[in-house]
Amino acid sequence: MKVIVGIDLGTTGVKIEVYDVNGQLLSSSSSPIEKQNIDEWINCLKSAAPSKLLKRFKSDEKAIVVDSTSGSFLITDSKGNPLMPPSMYYERAPEEFNKMKSWESSEALKKLGVELSPTSPIPRLMKLHIERIKEARWILPPTTWLTYRLLFKEGEKWEELSMDWTNALKFGEDITGIEPKWFKPIFDDAGIPLSLLPSIAPCGKLLGKAESQLAEEMGLKGAYIFHGMTDGNASAIASGCVKIGDMGIGCGSTTVPKYVCQELKPHPALYYHKHPISGYLAGAAPVTGGFVDWFVKKALGVSIEEAYRLAESIQPGSEYLFFPQGDRSPFNDPAMGAAFLGLWPTEESREVVVGRLMRSMLLGIALFEYFYLKLFEDLFKSFISVVSITGGGTKSRFWNSIRASIYERPVRVMEEKVCVGAIITVLLKSGIYKSSQEAVKAFLRVVDEVQPNPELSAKYKLMKTLFLKRWEALKPIYKA
Repeated sequence: MKVIVGIDLGTTGVKIEVYDVNGQLLSSSSSPIEKQNIDEWINCLKSAAPSKLLKRFKSDEKAIVVDSTSGSFLITDSKGNPLMPPSMYYERAPEEFNKMKSWESSEALKKLGVELSPTSPIPRLMKLHIERIKEARWILPPTTWLTYRLLFKEGEKWEELSMDWTNALKFGEDITGIEPKWFKPIFDDAGIPLSLLPSIAPCGKLLGKAESQLAEEMGLKGAYIFHGMTDGNASAIASGCVKIGDMGIGCGSTTVPKYVCQELKPHPALYYHKHPISGYLAGAAPVTGGFVDWFVKKALGVSIEEAYRLAESIQPGSEYLFFPQGDRSPFNDPAMGAAFLGLWPTEESREVVVGRLMRSMLLGIALFEYFYLKLFEDLFKSFISVVSITGGGTKSRFWNSIRASIYERPVRVMEEKVCVGAIITVLLKSGIYKSSQEAVKAFLRVVDEVQPNPELSAKYKLMKTLFLKRWEALKPIYKA
């Protein structure tokens, strides 16, 4: 192996990164996804692939690994052809979820560290009445589907598939044993045959060589292909979540706080992944940045760049209290939307009000992140000395200064390389690197480190207390 290709099939676009095994980036390219369907995905893959570069290398010199959104799925026939458009991770089935909450199997799964939500695949599959789709052969997350779409020749029957253990989690996986396995009682109660799901395999497992026409068009024909992982886990590793005690936050359309731990301690605000390398990853994944983008565009009517500019001019401490949605985390309540408290009519200009709303949302997300920092410390009896962050939401040093001042500890901004998380796992499993620290040193880069501002920390001290108390108090109001 000389080069390894990371493919990130994201919500808004495809990103492809090519590295040599020493960590040098040879190519980075992307293509935006305009709509969620398979034809669009494939066109974007072809558009983003640096095929001329890749064709310079022999087949056995290349390797491929894929990451994509967790909780999304496709329903396919026996040859991997989708029978309907992809069901995306943000789609909801609240009625079905409310039925599931009373099941003994739901409670049992929760005790194993996996708490389902209205956006989980099982309630969405129940909503689709999957058992009525006679042609269905497989239910696959995008990571698994694309991996096999590259592996198999077109028209070939897809048999004996496996799914990596990070993508399996949200479908209903028991990760408490040495080898993860499907939690059969939840599927029995939901009426979903386990025969429609692949077996479960480790991240980084070698599957074979890419033989499809799609792989050939991308310059990847004959390349070794390995099991990948969810984009959240890839992002966590890319932020430096490798050894026990590391904390990282992926900051994008969702906020993904992750903490590497040795043991699984169930908590209502957490779900757990078996770490792709060692131990467990405790975390959450609420839609935060996606809400900010929507609110700025639809309600405030300005560009995100203008909203940031206006927010910077607002006096710290004058923000409204903003509470991110609690539908997925930390309350897992399908009715709990985002909220602003402290709104009052004033004679201030529209620019000031827009800036204050934007700054309030940035502050609210930072306070949400702090909630998880403290939860990790309290639950695992540890001290987190530095928080690593990565993703599009880390590009504003202004926002990162708010984060560091809320956390009252340094924030380490990592270079945004989501594909690297999956790549590091493959290189470790293949024996190219002997230790995770050796691989991290080769592939990960710190682009900035932001220290807490004591004056800002002092101004936000009261807000930290109010945020946690009032957010908890909002929960029963939504049920009234």
